Amino acid sequence: SVVVGWDTTATAITTVGDYFMFFYAYGCSSLTSLSVPDTSGLETVGDYFMCGYARGCTALTSLSVPDTSGLETVGDYFMYCYAYDCTSLTSLSVPDTSGLTIVGGDFMSGYAANCSSLTSLSVPDTSGLTSVGDYFMAYYALSCSSLTSLSVPDTSGLTSVGDDFMSSYAESCTSLTSLSVPDTSGLTSVG
Repeated sequence: SVVVGWDTTATAITTVGDYFMFFYAYGCSSLTSLSVPDTSGLETVGDYFMCGYARGCTALTSLSVPDTSGLETVGDYFMYCYAYDCTSLTSLSVPDTSGLTIVGGDFMSGYAANCSSLTSLSVPDTSGLTSVGDYFMAYYALSCSSLTSLSVPDTSGLTSVGDDFMSSYAESCTSLTSLSVPDTSGLTSVG
């Protein structure tokens, strides 16, 4: 078990640069629990924010997500492969992304890929976005073979998307009985 202690009480931290907690617990296959740091004061984050944070933690039975409610912009690979290969997880929530207006490439691609025991998976609030980069949410639920339903993020406000926008979003989700499709009616530019 790992508890992440990050003292933000002395000086308020509103900005972090690239690679913040990048691949933090990658491959820790015996961990059964893992907390996240207090990120409640953050307004801006760079590239690779918590990218691969718990990737390959195959024994995790629960995994929380950071408080990102204050964020307005995020760089590339925001939470790319956050829980990739966490094969013992049965449910997974998502960070609060309701305040975001700009996101980089690979926003949350591969977020829960290969989480084969998931029976419940949330999607981020992307209603404030108008433009997203390449691989926005590609491979988001790839091989989540225990999911029976999966929704898609709100894409109604998007006017521009990059390459491989949501490619393989639910590929090999063999138990799905329901899958909605993204609203692409407002798109004027596709990568």
